[in-house]
Amino acid sequence: MSFLSRLLFPPKCAACKVLLDWYEADGVTALCPSCAKKWIAEKNVTCGICGKKVTLCNCVTEEMRKAKCAGFRKLTYYQGRTREPVPNRLIYHIKESRSAQTHAFLARELQAAVEELLPCAEDRQNAVLTFIPRGRSAKMKHGTDQAEELARALAKVTNLPCRRLIRRASGQGGEQKSLSASARLKNAKHSFALSRGVDVCGKTVIVVDDIVTTGASVAACTRLLRHTGANRVYCLSVASNDANREIT
Repeated sequence: MSFLSRLLFPPKCAACKVLLDWYEADGVTALCPSCAKKWIAEKNVTCGICGKKVTLCNCVTEEMRKAKCAGFRKLTYYQGRTREPVPNRLIYHIKESRSAQTHAFLARELQAAVEELLPCAEDRQNAVLTFIPRGRSAKMKHGTDQAEELARALAKVTNLPCRRLIRRASGQGGEQKSLSASARLKNAKHSFALSRGVDVCGKTVIVVDDIVTTGASVAACTRLLRHTGANRVYCLSVASNDANREIT
């Protein structure tokens, strides 16, 4: 962020909206010291299924497992519908506004997961980032596609290519957030299609999203990518629904 930009538009904490320190705000963080501590604490929460810290957990949802998603890495858990926890506030922030600094911060947070999924140079040469596209009405309303912005920010810090491999199927499907789990699954099957000219044969694809609830959208996109020849499909997100860490 340039000196003039910071002077005219002082950067604020993405969670609590207090002004950030002048120097710390220069692309280093998107959180104030207080919210940063809470964020770290949230990333240390453990998964009730595998017992690992959430940032190391690779558990997939049932729908993702059925679609043969190779793994699911996330930073934290989204806790219900309240906006109080820092992860929830960050999710709403990137959904409702276009903040390059917040996306850059989250991309740096996700970078370690990419490096663990692709440990060898050969793995990286054969990998591509993509994202689950936002619905047209939501994108027009808020002026941003948070998953696309996050994927492109992640591409910058990992030096991986980012391509629009998935598109919203014309005239099909709708917004997932207000649907029940069974309705999400049914809706997702008709919501997505491959972009024209997609060729991922033999490649590893990392699908980026902001939050995974039931995993229905990820599962639908995984099936499309595997059907066209992708070797492995991983999912990477800022958060997973809190219910996904409980043993069922």
